[in-house]
Amino acid sequence: MWSRSRVIAAAMAMLASVLSAQAARAQSFDGQYTGKLDCAKLAYTDADLSGEPVSLTISGGKVSYARTLYEHNRSEVVGKETGAGSVTSDGSITLSGGWTGRRDSVRASYRGKFSGGSATLSGRHVISYEGKTYSRSCSMTIGH
Repeated sequence: MWSRSRVIAAAMAMLASVLSAQAARAQSFDGQYTGKLDCAKLAYTDADLSGEPVSLTISGGKVSYARTLYEHNRSEVVGKETGAGSVTSDGSITLSGGWTGRRDSVRASYRGKFSGGSATLSGRHVISYEGKTYSRSCSMTIGH
């Protein structure tokens, strides 16, 4: 037969377990996200890169992302920048990716942290275009 103190202790342990499981679920960032990418203008482009749509998927701490890439005057699609990364239980997110064409390429990296269901990531692009290398800073905002 269980003593009253054993019953209380068992109930407290069960409550702690339930609260811990709820907290773990609350820290899940799984889902589909949309984002906007803003980057500094490059010398060879006709316009800056602002409000460029980005799509992200988070599942089990893994992140994948994609965005459409246009040529220097934005009149033609040349490919998709894609990449992957991770998000930790505290909301820290890191991504790396890029795109490689016939003669040009983009290497990208982004890092930031979720706060209240959205995140702002700082990023950097290293671009190889017509035999020259360019670097620019970027900012990505994401949310549901």
